[in-house]
Amino acid sequence: MHRTLLLLALLALSLLPLPAADGKSVTYVAEMTGMVCAGCKEHVTASFTKLEGVSKVQIVVGEKPGTQKVTVISSKDSLTKEQAVAALGASASTYIVHAWKKAE
Repeated sequence: MHRTLLLLALLALSLLPLPAADGKSVTYVAEMTGMVCAGCKEHVTASFTKLEGVSKVQIVVGEKPGTQKVTVISSKDSLTKEQAVAALGASASTYIVHAWKKAE
Protein backbone atom coordinates (compact mmCIF):
# COMPACT_ATOMS: atom_id res chain seq x y z
CA MET A 1 0.00 0.00 0.00
CA HIS A 2 2.75 2.44 0.97
CA ARG A 3 4.72 1.56 -2.14
CA THR A 4 1.70 2.34 -4.32
CA LEU A 5 1.17 5.71 -2.65
CA LEU A 6 4.86 6.53 -3.07
CA LEU A 7 4.73 5.67 -6.77
CA LEU A 8 1.60 7.79 -7.24
CA ALA A 9 3.23 10.71 -5.45
CA LEU A 10 6.36 10.43 -7.63
CA LEU A 11 4.22 10.27 -10.76
CA ALA A 12 2.32 13.39 -9.71
CA LEU A 13 5.58 15.25 -9.05
CA SER A 14 6.94 14.26 -12.46
CA LEU A 15 3.94 15.91 -14.12
CA LEU A 16 4.62 19.30 -12.55
CA PRO A 17 6.33 21.88 -14.78
CA LEU A 18 9.98 22.53 -14.09
CA PRO A 19 10.64 25.97 -12.66
CA ALA A 20 12.51 28.45 -14.83
CA ALA A 21 16.07 29.39 -13.93
CA ASP A 22 14.88 32.62 -12.35
CA GLY A 23 11.96 30.85 -10.69
CA LYS A 24 9.37 32.32 -13.05
CA SER A 25 7.49 30.62 -15.83
CA VAL A 26 5.44 32.07 -18.63
CA THR A 27 2.22 30.50 -19.87
CA TYR A 28 1.24 30.73 -23.52
CA VAL A 29 -2.16 29.72 -24.86
CA ALA A 30 -2.75 28.76 -28.47
CA GLU A 31 -5.88 27.99 -30.45
CA MET A 32 -5.23 25.32 -33.07
CA THR A 33 -7.00 23.10 -35.56
CA GLY A 34 -5.97 19.93 -37.35
CA MET A 35 -5.48 17.55 -34.45
CA VAL A 36 -7.89 14.69 -35.04
CA CYS A 37 -6.29 11.79 -33.17
CA ALA A 38 -3.99 10.90 -30.29
CA GLY A 39 -1.04 10.69 -32.70
CA CYS A 40 -1.67 14.28 -33.80
CA LYS A 41 -1.72 15.41 -30.19
CA GLU A 42 1.54 13.57 -29.49
CA HIS A 43 3.21 15.12 -32.55
CA VAL A 44 2.22 18.68 -31.56
CA THR A 45 3.24 18.07 -27.94
CA ALA A 46 6.65 16.72 -29.00
CA SER A 47 7.19 19.60 -31.44
CA PHE A 48 6.38 22.31 -28.90
CA THR A 49 8.39 20.57 -26.16
CA LYS A 50 11.49 21.00 -28.34
CA LEU A 51 11.15 24.79 -28.18
CA GLU A 52 13.82 26.28 -25.93
CA GLY A 53 12.62 26.72 -22.35
CA VAL A 54 9.38 24.73 -22.71
CA SER A 55 8.72 22.47 -19.73
CA LYS A 56 5.10 21.45 -20.31
CA VAL A 57 2.53 21.24 -23.09
CA GLN A 58 -1.14 20.50 -22.44
CA ILE A 59 -3.77 20.05 -25.15
CA VAL A 60 -7.51 20.04 -24.47
CA VAL A 61 -10.67 20.55 -26.52
CA GLY A 62 -11.10 24.19 -27.52
CA GLU A 63 -14.13 26.41 -27.03
CA LYS A 64 -15.00 26.51 -30.74
CA PRO A 65 -15.98 23.29 -32.55
CA GLY A 66 -12.99 21.60 -34.16
CA THR A 67 -10.41 23.57 -32.18
CA GLN A 68 -7.90 22.59 -29.54
CA LYS A 69 -6.59 24.76 -26.72
CA VAL A 70 -2.85 24.31 -26.28
CA THR A 71 -1.19 25.55 -23.10
CA VAL A 72 2.60 25.86 -23.13
CA ILE A 73 4.67 26.53 -19.99
CA SER A 74 8.09 28.04 -20.66
CA SER A 75 10.93 29.84 -18.98
CA LYS A 76 11.21 32.07 -22.05
CA ASP A 77 9.37 35.36 -22.05
CA SER A 78 9.34 35.68 -25.81
CA LEU A 79 7.99 32.58 -27.54
CA THR A 80 6.19 33.62 -30.71
CA LYS A 81 3.59 32.10 -32.98
CA GLU A 82 6.23 31.98 -35.70
CA GLN A 83 8.51 29.88 -33.49
CA ALA A 84 5.62 27.54 -32.70
CA VAL A 85 4.80 27.13 -36.40
CA ALA A 86 8.47 26.53 -37.21
CA ALA A 87 8.62 23.85 -34.49
CA LEU A 88 5.80 21.98 -36.25
CA GLY A 89 7.99 21.72 -39.35
CA ALA A 90 6.38 20.10 -42.39
CA SER A 91 3.24 19.47 -40.32
CA ALA A 92 2.58 23.21 -39.99
CA SER A 93 0.14 23.01 -42.89
CA THR A 94 -1.82 20.27 -41.09
CA TYR A 95 -1.77 21.59 -37.52
CA ILE A 96 -2.70 25.25 -37.86
CA VAL A 97 -1.91 27.73 -35.08
CA HIS A 98 -4.71 30.32 -35.28
CA ALA A 99 -3.80 32.27 -32.16
CA TRP A 100 -0.81 32.41 -29.81
CA LYS A 101 -0.69 34.67 -26.78
CA LYS A 102 0.68 34.98 -23.29
CA ALA A 103 -1.80 34.05 -20.62
CA GLU A 104 -2.46 36.80 -18.13
